[in-house]
Amino acid sequence: MPRKTQAVISLSNIKSNYLLANNLAPQSKNIAIIKADAYGHGLQAVAKCLDALVPAFGVAIIDEAITLREAGITKNILLLQGVTSKDEVELAFKHNLWLSLHSPQQLDLILSVNKTNEALNKYKPLKLWLKVDTGMHRLGLDQNQLIAALESIKQCPWIGDDYVVSSHFSCANELGNDESNQQIKRFNSILEKAKVSKSIQLSFSNSSALVNIPKVNLDWNRPGIMLYGLPLFDGKHASDNQLKPAMSFESEVIALRDVKPGDSVGYGKGWTANKDSKIATIAVGYADGYPKQAKNGTPVLVNGKRAKLVGAVSMDLITVDVTEIGKVTIGDKVELWGVNLCANEVAAWSGTIGYDLVAGVGFRVPRVYY
Repeated sequence: MPRKTQAVISLSNIKSNYLLANNLAPQSKNIAIIKADAYGHGLQAVAKCLDALVPAFGVAIIDEAITLREAGITKNILLLQGVTSKDEVELAFKHNLWLSLHSPQQLDLILSVNKTNEALNKYKPLKLWLKVDTGMHRLGLDQNQLIAALESIKQCPWIGDDYVVSSHFSCANELGNDESNQQIKRFNSILEKAKVSKSIQLSFSNSSALVNIPKVNLDWNRPGIMLYGLPLFDGKHASDNQLKPAMSFESEVIALRDVKPGDSVGYGKGWTANKDSKIATIAVGYADGYPKQAKNGTPVLVNGKRAKLVGAVSMDLITVDVTEIGKVTIGDKVELWGVNLCANEVAAWSGTIGYDLVAGVGFRVPRVYY
């Protein structure tokens, strides 16, 4: 029989979460962000699931965009990191991609491709998203660079005139952090000083801002993690009850043993029993995407009941103390995170975030869709 470690993906929950984004921002167009294999949920499956609902998809790198085109996805695709070479600019023309532009170097690459070249003349003009830095200090043009870019692209017939000016929040998930308001002020100041026409489209909101800062739900929003149903904020929020988890990471008990006080479990003897205990071995490990750094006590659901991780996470296995949860037998179902155990809670025990867990589920783990 095949190994029962799998990621069970609810496509209907992904659709529900996307429709929630639409309901919260009905005046905006909402790009479905499906980078990083749709945050571990399966790039092609999620794209096909949402294709009839969305105006566009967002991916990080050009390989992801080409994978979608080769899978038959014809919707608009925004390349969030833009291009890194002249070859990628030409591929963007060929595959009709929208490009984020976040540096003068990228502008030079785009300007270096002559649209009058016969090989490119048959393709549509490029649609650019000019990204400005409002405080994230990761990617983005400053005010003077934006002004220069706007002047340059006016002279290029191979660049469309329906471009977008965008930015990205650094702390929108932190309720009560004023940095988001400061970024909005910087964004508006840059638009004003750069004399950005009111006819130019704007984009700022990620998932957290879309839900919690409606004044920046502009022409385009970019919902990402909310599509997959993880809680968005560092505190309780009404959206916690509206979003539906899309992934349940599951496995099974493959061995059971009794250990006595003083017996240790796993590599490095990282946990030692202080009483008679029953230990279940689960068929999952860090090669599958279960976090190596998960601490003793990390919750694991066995037959729907909370048990505790004990001992070091191995490449293919973990061990769980099931002493207190009643009868457990080999083959019993285990939920590592999902509908009944939030990925964010497991992540907190592992010194990371829920994004890391869902996006990190390994390629050897089958995705099962319903």
